[in-house]
Amino acid sequence: LPDITVVAIGAHVKTDDASYLGVIDEVLSDMIEMQSMHPRLKFAWKTQQPGGCTNEILSPKDVNVAANTTEHIGMYNYDKFYHRDLLLLDRLNRAKIPYLDMRMLYSRSDAHVSSMRGSRIQGDCLHLCSPGPLDVI
Repeated sequence: LPDITVVAIGAHVKTDDASYLGVIDEVLSDMIEMQSMHPRLKFAWKTQQPGGCTNEILSPKDVNVAANTTEHIGMYNYDKFYHRDLLLLDRLNRAKIPYLDMRMLYSRSDAHVSSMRGSRIQGDCLHLCSPGPLDVI
């Protein structure tokens, strides 16, 4: 077994918030059960990779503003990511599960693949170029 397992739901849960929370609760329950059977196994949950493309850094001092100003915000559930991160963090704090908080990257939608000037890749406003903002973690 690995020493640490990083868990994430990702951008593909397209249902309502109640169903989203149901998925979180089910996975958390399974994680807690696995930890009881394998005490050395540790989990960390990663918040959502922020989506959207821009040509510049957005509101680096306030991720709340940046999360709501990204271009193409309605595409691929991007408009739900930040709100769902907050729902997730509430659950994780109550369950005392550590997390990798990616919310700082809402300000860095300029580093998404399709944000690059002259990019041959169109429509990828979720994945980040590397090296780039992920180097902060």
